[in-house]
Amino acid sequence: MKIRLNNSADATAVVSIANKFKDCDIDGKFGRYIIDLKSILGVLSFELPKTIEVVIQSDNTKLIEDLEYQLGFWKVEDDDRII
Repeated sequence: MKIRLNNSADATAVVSIANKFKDCDIDGKFGRYIIDLKSILGVLSFELPKTIEVVIQSDNTKLIEDLEYQLGFWKVEDDDRII
């Protein structure tokens, strides 16, 4: 899924949500850069505003669905443009 973070308040909220999910790794990907989505410094290093791809590393489909639901406010449609 891809999300759009417009400012530091968005980044803080997303990091807070990601940190609730202790049993998986959650990464943010932009181009060739990958950061830990549970790290506020990592997320802010992307120079906001930015559309990033969220990569959830877990086999637990319930956990993935729950995380995607909670990040739904920032979700953007998948397209080939990453701004």
